Amino acid sequence: MSAMDIGNRLVDPEWQGLDGKGPYDLAMFVGMPYYMEGLIIGGLKHFAPDLRTMTLDNLYHPHASWSFPNATLEEWAANLKVMTSKFEGGQ
Repeated sequence: MSAMDIGNRLVDPEWQGLDGKGPYDLAMFVGMPYYMEGLIIGGLKHFAPDLRTMTLDNLYHPHASWSFPNATLEEWAANLKVMTSKFEGGQ
């Protein structure tokens, strides 16, 4: 299923998700072209207002609920390592 198709389905309150267990409350995006993520997240912001969105790329997405700031790849990788280390350690 394409990312654009999933984005369209996420705005449908009747869609039960890929696993059939009901609608999602969080959608994470990483590794897609910036313009494509922006289009999908912008649509979700306006048509699925209860859905939280998160991007893990090194470029800021203004329509996402949470996004990294603009950063070089080195800064982004360092920040991502800090975040994942917090999850792994449970602290």
